[in-house]
Amino acid sequence: MARTAMTQPEVELRRDEILEAALALFEHGGIEAVSFRRIAAQLGCSYTAPYRYFASKHELLTALRAQAFRWIERHMAAAIASQGSPIEQLRKLARAYIEAALDQPDRYALMFFDIGEDDREPPAELVEAKRAALDVCTQVVRAAEAAGQLSLRVDALSASHLFWCGAHGLVSLQVGGQFMMGRDIATLTPMMIDTLIAGLADVSR
Repeated sequence: MARTAMTQPEVELRRDEILEAALALFEHGGIEAVSFRRIAAQLGCSYTAPYRYFASKHELLTALRAQAFRWIERHMAAAIASQGSPIEQLRKLARAYIEAALDQPDRYALMFFDIGEDDREPPAELVEAKRAALDVCTQVVRAAEAAGQLSLRVDALSASHLFWCGAHGLVSLQVGGQFMMGRDIATLTPMMIDTLIAGLADVSR
C-alpha cells in the first residue's frame, strides 16, 4: 500500500523531533556523537528515516546551528518585551544573551561550531537565523539613537557587532575559567555594557 503523504506541519514536526534528538546527542558527546543511526534509535525509527528530512549530516548540523541562533534570538527578544527605555532594553538584551549562553553552554557553542563549511556558500537558513539574532540588537540600538539616548559614532549594525563581541568575550572567558584577581562575570557584565555605550557615543554632537 502506498505511503500516505505527510502534510507540511507533520514534516516540520518530524524535522524538529530529529533536531531535538541530534541536539541531545551533541550536548552529551559532541559532534562525533551525532549520527543518523543514533538519532533513529532515540526516535524508534529506521536508520534511513532521518535521510528523508536531511540529505546529509552536514545539512543536519547546519539546521542545528540555525536553531541555536533562533534560540538566542528568542531569549533576547523576550528580555526586551517588557516596558523600558531603549537604552535600558540594550542593557537587558546584553544580560539576556550572556545568561542564556551560560545556562546552556553546549547549545551556545553550537552557534560557532566548525562543521567544515570550507568554501561553500553558507546555507540561506543559517544566514537568515544569524541575521535575525543580530537584528534584535540592531533595532534596539537604532531605537536608542532615535530617542536621543545614544549618539553613535558608528552605524547601528557595527554597534551591534561590537556588543556581540563584548558579550561573546565575557561568555568565552567565563566558560574557560579565565577570570582572576577578584573579577568575575557578574561584576564585569554591567561594566562592559556601560563602557560600550559610552565608547560608541559621538561626543562631537
